[in-house]
Amino acid sequence: MKKRHLCIPLLTTILFGCTSAPEQPSADTVLPPCGMLPNCVNSDSGTGGSAIAPLQATVEQWHALKRWLAQQDNWTITAETDDFVQAVVKTPLMQFRDDVQLAFNQQAGDIQVRSSSRLGISDMGANRTRIESLRAHLISEATAVAD
Repeated sequence: MKKRHLCIPLLTTILFGCTSAPEQPSADTVLPPCGMLPNCVNSDSGTGGSAIAPLQATVEQWHALKRWLAQQDNWTITAETDDFVQAVVKTPLMQFRDDVQLAFNQQAGDIQVRSSSRLGISDMGANRTRIESLRAHLISEATAVAD
């Protein structure tokens, strides 16, 4: 009987692994690495399934992206500097809270990205899809300006 009572918390932890919000990195450091679970993507230190390419952006695109993110209903910006944004994003259906970090490097012309789920072992591709939608938004904005 005792083994059964021990299995329930263990199974719950395995099925619904939780993490907390990442710490804001100090200047000139990489974004925090993803953990062992497949619920995170990271352009700065991601490997294997968690690797993703950084976003390409000019200074103007970076500022436009920050303004656009501030207007999104499901995004709450929790920290912002000239070259960094940290936000909590709520998923549409279940309202899960995911953490997104964006670090702009003006010299490289890129935005290092990290998106991770706080709840669950797998994100079912939600974090990768989120970053790719940001990439598509930047590309569409650049195309609109060029026209």
